[in-house]
Amino acid sequence: MQAPSTGVESTFSRSWELLTKNWVIIVPGLVIGFIVGIIDYLVVPHTDAGGSSVVTGMAAAGGGLVAVIVNVVGEIVALCYVTGMAGAAWRRGKAELSDGSAAFQRDAGNTFIAMIGLFVVFIIAVILAIPTLTISLWLALYFFIYTFAAAIVGERPGFAAMADSFRISTKRVGPTLIIVVIIAVIAVLSGIVGAVLSFIPFLGPIAAAVLSEIVLAYVTLVVVGEYLALRDVPGVPPSTP
Repeated sequence: MQAPSTGVESTFSRSWELLTKNWVIIVPGLVIGFIVGIIDYLVVPHTDAGGSSVVTGMAAAGGGLVAVIVNVVGEIVALCYVTGMAGAAWRRGKAELSDGSAAFQRDAGNTFIAMIGLFVVFIIAVILAIPTLTISLWLALYFFIYTFAAAIVGERPGFAAMADSFRISTKRVGPTLIIVVIIAVIAVLSGIVGAVLSFIPFLGPIAAAVLSEIVLAYVTLVVVGEYLALRDVPGVPPSTP
């Protein structure tokens, strides 16, 4: 297992080192995104040249429901694969697709329940966004940033994973706050670069998709690394099985 992180800076640097040695971590997201995109195109209703739907209302509703289910399943698979592989990279320095497959088979249920819980939390945060000047959104991100790491790497049940994230973030304010801020900056910068790349014919969207998966893999490695470093630190009550 990799040596415990001695600080946020070491987590970021070590995460980049692990990613450069394990580019395979970005593969599941690319493949799953491609498959989900094709299915969405096939089932989501299209319009004709005049802007009218080419299918009936019932078929449109059915296609929309299928698209939602496919996207949720795709998100669960991608989260399990990427997070499971990130955990393997931190444990032994090497990640394989089989690590992601094992995480999906073991933790898909935990991930689904955690997604439901986070959906409810972020709906509430969005409702409160205007009166709180978006502070509610930042608090939701801050308190639950370790949720999927706890659910997949820590193998915690869905709502218990959320509780673990809340417990760690309230006890380790400094490291968690630094991670949230830096990840937000990385997301904004990569979004800008990705938007620019998208204007390049043919290869642009492909490059933007690859960049998105690189950022996702790196951010996941950072969060998993800090979760492993902070979950058993002194002063933080240990997780219960």
